[in-house]
Amino acid sequence: MKKITLFLGMLAITSIAISQTTQPCPTFFKRSNGAGGGCPFGKLTLVYANCPTTVLPIDSVYQNGVKINTSFEPGIIDCSGSQFQITYCISANVAPTGQLTIYFQAAGSFNGNTCTVPGGGPLPVILTDFYAKRSLNNVAVSWKSESEINAASYVLQRKSGLTSAFIDITTVKAVNLVTGGFYSFIDKNLYKDISQYRLKVIDLDGSFTLSDIRTVKGISTISDFSVFPNPSSGNSKVTVTDIAEPTDVQVLDNSGRILKTIPMNYSNSVDIYNLQKGMYLIRIVNKNSGESLTKKLTVIN
Repeated sequence: MKKITLFLGMLAITSIAISQTTQPCPTFFKRSNGAGGGCPFGKLTLVYANCPTTVLPIDSVYQNGVKINTSFEPGIIDCSGSQFQITYCISANVAPTGQLTIYFQAAGSFNGNTCTVPGGGPLPVILTDFYAKRSLNNVAVSWKSESEINAASYVLQRKSGLTSAFIDITTVKAVNLVTGGFYSFIDKNLYKDISQYRLKVIDLDGSFTLSDIRTVKGISTISDFSVFPNPSSGNSKVTVTDIAEPTDVQVLDNSGRILKTIPMNYSNSVDIYNLQKGMYLIRIVNKNSGESLTKKLTVIN
Protein backbone atom coordinates (compact mmCIF):
# COMPACT_ATOMS: atom_id res chain seq x y z
CA MET A 1 0.00 0.00 0.00
CA LYS A 2 2.85 2.37 0.75
CA LYS A 3 4.45 1.63 -2.61
CA ILE A 4 1.26 2.50 -4.45
CA THR A 5 0.90 5.75 -2.52
CA LEU A 6 4.49 6.69 -3.26
CA PHE A 7 4.04 5.93 -6.95
CA LEU A 8 0.94 8.08 -7.22
CA GLY A 9 2.71 10.89 -5.45
CA MET A 10 5.62 10.74 -7.87
CA LEU A 11 3.22 10.65 -10.79
CA ALA A 12 1.47 13.79 -9.58
CA ILE A 13 4.77 15.62 -9.20
CA THR A 14 5.85 14.51 -12.66
CA SER A 15 2.58 15.70 -14.19
CA ILE A 16 3.00 19.13 -12.64
CA ALA A 17 6.53 19.39 -13.97
CA ILE A 18 5.43 18.42 -17.50
CA SER A 19 2.50 20.80 -17.48
CA GLN A 20 4.88 23.67 -16.82
CA THR A 21 7.24 22.70 -19.66
CA THR A 22 8.10 25.49 -22.07
CA GLN A 23 10.38 25.76 -25.05
CA PRO A 24 12.14 28.79 -26.53
CA CYS A 25 10.15 30.76 -29.05
CA PRO A 26 11.11 30.33 -32.71
CA THR A 27 12.89 33.16 -34.50
CA PHE A 28 10.65 32.98 -37.58
CA PHE A 29 8.18 30.70 -39.36
CA LYS A 30 7.71 29.44 -42.91
CA ARG A 31 4.44 28.21 -44.40
CA SER A 32 4.04 25.78 -47.27
CA ASN A 33 0.49 25.45 -48.55
CA GLY A 34 -0.49 22.48 -50.67
CA ALA A 35 0.94 18.99 -50.63
CA GLY A 36 4.68 18.69 -50.25
CA GLY A 37 7.56 18.06 -47.91
CA GLY A 38 6.02 14.93 -46.37
CA CYS A 39 2.69 16.58 -45.46
CA PRO A 40 -0.47 15.71 -47.43
CA PHE A 41 -2.00 19.22 -47.27
CA GLY A 42 0.45 21.82 -45.98
CA LYS A 43 2.93 22.51 -43.24
CA LEU A 44 4.10 25.10 -40.75
CA THR A 45 7.84 25.22 -40.10
CA LEU A 46 9.19 26.97 -37.00
CA VAL A 47 12.88 27.91 -37.15
CA TYR A 48 14.90 28.27 -33.93
CA ALA A 49 18.21 29.86 -32.99
CA ASN A 50 19.39 26.54 -31.50
CA CYS A 51 18.35 22.94 -31.99
CA PRO A 52 15.19 22.46 -29.87
CA THR A 53 15.09 19.56 -27.42
CA THR A 54 11.36 19.77 -26.67
CA VAL A 55 8.45 19.51 -29.07
CA LEU A 56 5.31 20.98 -27.58
CA PRO A 57 2.01 20.33 -29.39
CA ILE A 58 0.42 23.39 -30.98
CA ASP A 59 -2.92 24.18 -29.40
CA SER A 60 -3.95 26.98 -31.74
CA VAL A 61 -2.61 29.67 -34.07
CA TYR A 62 -3.98 33.20 -34.50
CA GLN A 63 -3.46 35.56 -37.42
CA ASN A 64 -4.23 39.22 -36.69
CA GLY A 65 -6.23 38.14 -33.65
CA VAL A 66 -8.32 35.61 -35.60
CA LYS A 67 -7.93 31.88 -34.98
CA ILE A 68 -6.87 29.84 -38.02
CA ASN A 69 -9.29 27.00 -38.63
CA THR A 70 -6.86 24.09 -38.97
CA SER A 71 -5.51 21.13 -37.03
CA PHE A 72 -1.86 20.36 -36.31
CA GLU A 73 -0.07 17.02 -36.37
CA PRO A 74 2.70 16.33 -33.82
CA GLY A 75 5.83 18.31 -34.59
CA ILE A 76 9.07 16.78 -35.85
CA ILE A 77 12.51 18.18 -34.97
CA ASP A 78 14.99 18.52 -37.83
CA CYS A 79 18.47 19.85 -37.08
CA SER A 80 20.21 17.97 -39.88
CA GLY A 81 20.55 21.00 -42.15
CA SER A 82 21.75 24.54 -41.72
CA GLN A 83 18.54 25.54 -39.89
CA PHE A 84 17.14 24.23 -36.60
CA GLN A 85 13.44 23.68 -37.01
CA ILE A 86 10.26 21.90 -35.98
CA THR A 87 7.77 21.03 -38.70
CA TYR A 88 4.03 20.57 -38.10
CA CYS A 89 1.76 19.13 -40.79
CA ILE A 90 -1.48 21.11 -41.02
CA SER A 91 -4.91 20.38 -42.47
CA ALA A 92 -5.56 23.77 -44.12
CA ASN A 93 -3.75 26.68 -45.72
CA VAL A 94 -2.16 29.51 -43.79
CA ALA A 95 -2.79 32.79 -45.60
CA PRO A 96 0.18 35.15 -46.21
CA THR A 97 0.90 37.14 -43.08
CA GLY A 98 3.66 39.05 -41.35
CA GLN A 99 3.36 37.25 -38.01
CA LEU A 100 1.51 34.50 -36.18
CA THR A 101 0.63 34.11 -32.51
CA ILE A 102 1.15 30.46 -31.58
CA TYR A 103 -0.20 28.82 -28.43
CA PHE A 104 1.59 25.67 -27.36
CA GLN A 105 0.22 22.94 -25.12
CA ALA A 106 2.07 21.27 -22.25
CA ALA A 107 1.04 17.74 -21.27
CA GLY A 108 -2.32 18.25 -22.94
CA SER A 109 -3.07 21.48 -21.09
CA PHE A 110 -3.03 25.10 -22.18
CA ASN A 111 -0.27 26.34 -19.86
CA GLY A 112 2.67 25.78 -22.14
CA ASN A 113 3.83 29.05 -23.68
CA THR A 114 2.74 31.64 -26.22
CA CYS A 115 4.95 33.03 -28.98
CA THR A 116 4.45 35.83 -31.48
CA VAL A 117 6.54 34.74 -34.45
CA PRO A 118 7.51 36.85 -37.48
CA GLY A 119 7.20 35.33 -40.92
CA GLY A 120 9.92 35.01 -43.49
CA GLY A 121 13.49 34.21 -42.79
CA PRO A 122 15.99 33.89 -45.62
CA LEU A 123 14.28 32.93 -48.88
CA PRO A 124 15.78 29.81 -50.47
CA VAL A 125 15.75 31.44 -53.94
CA ILE A 126 15.37 34.97 -55.29
CA LEU A 127 14.34 34.77 -58.97
CA THR A 128 15.18 37.74 -61.17
CA ASP A 129 14.25 36.37 -64.63
CA PHE A 130 11.89 33.69 -65.92
CA TYR A 131 11.13 33.38 -69.64
CA ALA A 132 9.30 30.97 -71.94
CA LYS A 133 9.30 31.46 -75.73
CA ARG A 134 8.16 29.23 -78.56
CA SER A 135 10.31 28.51 -81.61
CA LEU A 136 8.57 26.15 -84.04
CA ASN A 137 7.95 22.88 -82.15
CA ASN A 138 10.00 23.81 -79.10
CA VAL A 139 9.55 26.13 -76.15
CA ALA A 140 12.76 27.55 -74.70
CA VAL A 141 12.47 28.13 -70.95
CA SER A 142 15.14 29.96 -68.98
CA TRP A 143 15.41 31.42 -65.52
CA LYS A 144 17.98 33.21 -63.42
CA SER A 145 18.34 33.55 -59.66
CA GLU A 146 19.98 36.40 -57.83
CA SER A 147 20.67 34.31 -54.74
CA GLU A 148 20.19 30.71 -53.59
CA ILE A 149 20.26 29.70 -49.90
CA ASN A 150 19.30 26.16 -48.86
CA ALA A 151 17.86 25.55 -52.33
CA ALA A 152 17.52 21.94 -53.46
CA SER A 153 16.05 21.95 -56.97
CA TYR A 154 13.74 23.50 -59.53
CA VAL A 155 10.83 21.54 -60.99
CA LEU A 156 9.61 22.95 -64.30
CA GLN A 157 5.86 22.42 -64.69
CA ARG A 158 3.57 22.81 -67.69
CA LYS A 159 -0.19 23.01 -68.22
CA SER A 160 -1.43 22.81 -71.80
CA GLY A 161 -4.78 23.05 -73.53
CA LEU A 162 -7.75 21.95 -71.48
CA THR A 163 -5.77 20.04 -68.86
CA SER A 164 -6.72 21.17 -65.38
CA ALA A 165 -3.40 20.62 -63.60
CA PHE A 166 0.28 21.38 -64.01
CA ILE A 167 2.51 18.39 -64.70
CA ASP A 168 6.23 18.06 -63.98
CA ILE A 169 8.41 18.37 -67.09
CA THR A 170 11.92 18.22 -65.66
CA THR A 171 13.82 18.64 -62.40
CA VAL A 172 17.02 20.68 -62.31
CA LYS A 173 19.37 20.58 -59.34
CA ALA A 174 20.05 24.02 -57.84
CA VAL A 175 23.64 25.25 -57.79
CA ASN A 176 22.83 26.67 -54.32
CA LEU A 177 25.25 29.60 -54.54
CA VAL A 178 24.73 32.93 -52.81
CA THR A 179 25.51 34.53 -56.18
CA GLY A 180 22.67 32.59 -57.82
CA GLY A 181 22.70 30.72 -61.12
CA PHE A 182 21.33 30.54 -64.67
CA TYR A 183 19.22 27.65 -65.97
CA SER A 184 17.60 26.70 -69.27
CA PHE A 185 15.55 23.88 -70.75
CA ILE A 186 14.09 23.11 -74.19
CA ASP A 187 10.59 21.61 -74.01
CA LYS A 188 9.28 19.82 -77.11
CA ASN A 189 5.75 21.20 -77.23
CA LEU A 190 3.32 20.22 -80.00
CA TYR A 191 0.14 21.51 -78.33
CA LYS A 192 -2.15 23.60 -80.54
CA ASP A 193 -3.61 25.48 -77.57
CA ILE A 194 -1.71 27.83 -75.29
CA SER A 195 0.69 26.38 -72.71
CA GLN A 196 1.50 27.73 -69.27
CA TYR A 197 4.81 27.22 -67.48
CA ARG A 198 5.82 27.73 -63.86
CA LEU A 199 8.67 26.77 -61.53
CA LYS A 200 8.32 24.84 -58.30
CA VAL A 201 11.28 25.94 -56.19
CA ILE A 202 12.08 23.29 -53.58
CA ASP A 203 14.03 24.04 -50.39
CA LEU A 204 16.39 21.56 -48.71
CA ASP A 205 13.77 20.86 -46.03
CA GLY A 206 11.21 19.85 -48.67
CA SER A 207 9.14 23.05 -48.54
CA PHE A 208 8.50 24.81 -51.83
CA THR A 209 7.26 27.99 -53.46
CA LEU A 210 5.70 28.51 -56.89
CA SER A 211 6.84 31.11 -59.38
CA ASP A 212 4.71 33.36 -61.55
CA ILE A 213 3.22 31.76 -64.68
CA ARG A 214 4.53 32.30 -68.21
CA THR A 215 2.24 31.67 -71.20
CA VAL A 216 3.17 30.75 -74.78
CA LYS A 217 0.90 30.33 -77.79
CA GLY A 218 0.09 26.98 -79.36
CA ILE A 219 1.89 25.59 -82.35
CA SER A 220 -0.91 26.45 -84.79
CA THR A 221 -2.05 29.69 -83.23
CA ILE A 222 -1.74 32.62 -85.58
CA SER A 223 0.57 35.34 -84.36
CA ASP A 224 -0.44 38.97 -83.99
CA PHE A 225 1.10 41.55 -86.30
CA SER A 226 1.43 45.28 -86.84
CA VAL A 227 1.46 47.48 -89.95
CA PHE A 228 3.48 50.69 -89.75
CA PRO A 229 3.05 53.40 -90.78
CA ASN A 230 -0.71 53.28 -91.11
CA PRO A 231 -1.97 55.47 -92.84
CA SER A 232 0.89 55.12 -95.29
CA SER A 233 2.24 57.05 -98.25
CA GLY A 234 2.62 53.80 -100.19
CA ASN A 235 5.35 51.98 -98.29
CA SER A 236 4.77 50.08 -95.02
CA LYS A 237 6.39 47.42 -92.90
CA VAL A 238 4.49 44.37 -91.60
CA THR A 239 5.93 42.95 -88.36
CA VAL A 240 4.74 39.63 -86.90
CA THR A 241 5.24 39.06 -83.18
CA ASP A 242 6.63 35.75 -81.94
CA ILE A 243 6.60 34.07 -85.35
CA ALA A 244 6.90 30.29 -84.98
CA GLU A 245 5.85 28.71 -88.29
CA PRO A 246 6.03 29.37 -92.06
CA THR A 247 3.94 32.48 -92.70
CA ASP A 248 2.82 34.44 -95.77
CA VAL A 249 1.89 38.12 -95.89
CA GLN A 250 -0.86 38.90 -98.38
CA VAL A 251 -1.98 42.29 -99.71
CA LEU A 252 -5.64 42.37 -100.81
CA ASP A 253 -7.80 45.06 -102.36
CA ASN A 254 -11.26 45.95 -101.06
CA SER A 255 -12.90 43.24 -103.16
CA GLY A 256 -10.74 40.56 -101.53
CA ARG A 257 -8.52 40.02 -104.56
CA ILE A 258 -4.94 39.07 -103.61
CA LEU A 259 -2.53 41.59 -105.11
CA LYS A 260 0.71 40.38 -103.53
CA THR A 261 1.91 37.38 -101.54
CA ILE A 262 5.18 37.80 -99.66
CA PRO A 263 6.68 34.83 -97.78
CA MET A 264 8.32 35.58 -94.45
CA ASN A 265 11.68 33.86 -94.72
CA TYR A 266 14.00 33.89 -91.71
CA SER A 267 12.56 37.19 -90.49
CA ASN A 268 9.58 38.51 -88.55
CA SER A 269 9.03 41.52 -90.81
CA VAL A 270 8.57 42.33 -94.51
CA ASP A 271 8.30 45.61 -96.45
CA ILE A 272 5.45 46.50 -98.77
CA TYR A 273 6.26 49.05 -101.51
CA ASN A 274 4.52 51.19 -104.12
CA LEU A 275 0.89 50.89 -103.13
CA GLN A 276 -1.48 53.34 -104.80
CA LYS A 277 -3.87 55.52 -102.85
CA GLY A 278 -6.78 53.58 -101.43
CA MET A 279 -7.89 51.00 -98.83
CA TYR A 280 -6.16 47.64 -98.55
CA LEU A 281 -6.34 44.51 -96.41
CA ILE A 282 -3.13 43.01 -95.02
CA ARG A 283 -3.48 39.34 -94.12
CA ILE A 284 -0.98 36.97 -92.55
CA VAL A 285 -1.50 33.24 -93.11
CA ASN A 286 -0.06 30.33 -91.14
CA LYS A 287 0.99 28.01 -94.00
CA ASN A 288 0.76 24.89 -91.81
CA SER A 289 -2.66 25.40 -90.24
CA GLY A 290 -4.26 27.79 -92.74
CA GLU A 291 -5.23 30.17 -89.91
CA SER A 292 -5.18 33.84 -90.84
CA LEU A 293 -5.48 37.31 -89.35
CA THR A 294 -6.40 40.46 -91.28
CA LYS A 295 -5.96 44.19 -90.67
CA LYS A 296 -6.74 47.31 -92.71
CA LEU A 297 -4.16 49.59 -94.32
CA THR A 298 -4.92 53.09 -95.63
CA VAL A 299 -2.69 54.61 -98.30
CA ILE A 300 -3.05 58.40 -98.65
CA ASN A 301 -0.39 59.35 -101.26
